[in-house]
Amino acid sequence: MTAAGHRIAWLLSLGLAAAGVLAAHGVAYRIAEPDAERREHLLEHTGHGYWDAPLLGSLCVALILVGFLGRVLAGSARRDAPRPALFALAPPLGFAVQEHAERLIHHDALVSTALEPAFLVGLALQLPFALVALLAARALLAAAGALARHVGSPPCIALAPDARLAVPGTDRIPPGPTLVGARGQRAPPQPASL
Repeated sequence: MTAAGHRIAWLLSLGLAAAGVLAAHGVAYRIAEPDAERREHLLEHTGHGYWDAPLLGSLCVALILVGFLGRVLAGSARRDAPRPALFALAPPLGFAVQEHAERLIHHDALVSTALEPAFLVGLALQLPFALVALLAARALLAAAGALARHVGSPPCIALAPDARLAVPGTDRIPPGPTLVGARGQRAPPQPASL
């Protein structure tokens, strides 16, 4: 796979990792505050007013699709495997940075979130969601690689060497080469019977 193809395929892993972070984030707030009205107030108070789940989910799906198609179009016999470090380190780190950045932007001050229930639950959920995202990334990249191998190269037609050779000094012309897998050469037409 070319370097550009590898970078495009990396988008699939990035999209799945981001989807895992966002899903764990949403589940954490549902666990921390089960009441929908109070959860909505909590999200607004903590700087999540920008949160548009369908838009963010669509962006993740777009990254996954672009990465999948990029992997199929790049084609390669080599199997890509996403780096586990991306899924093990990036989600908890990204979640912590996101939560602190939301507070900083919303409150104009760096507010510690380390002891908030939603933060602690969200941080704990990052690794299980990251593991699911890693397994999904590996499966999708393997499927894209298999699809690339299946549709990536046109079938090759090989000519078989002819087994019969012309005898020197005769007028016998050897038949032309036969396609491998062919049933034989074409016979002359049958005479019409009356």
